[in-house]
Amino acid sequence: MHDLAKYLVRTLHHRRLSNATGALAGLASALSVLSGMIAAHYAPRGLHRLTAALHITHPSLIVRLAPLLAGVAAALATAAGILRFYSWWKEHEAEAE
Repeated sequence: MHDLAKYLVRTLHHRRLSNATGALAGLASALSVLSGMIAAHYAPRGLHRLTAALHITHPSLIVRLAPLLAGVAAALATAAGILRFYSWWKEHEAEAE
């Protein structure tokens, strides 16, 4: 078990992890914006909007998934920010020593 901890610390270095989560957060944000634009195009209008509000018909799948994708992008951006702060803190401590 002790060897596993050393392996994880060596391979999951805070700087590499911070860069990877930053890239994933950027990709998720781009996909969220793209899905939001597509969802805005396919959003119900006119009479279909009224029937969707009354739950007679359902909006398209992309319209229902766009808020979920935005939430995932926000969560990844939060995780990337926290990891970037941790990486900055560790670098600051290393400079102080």
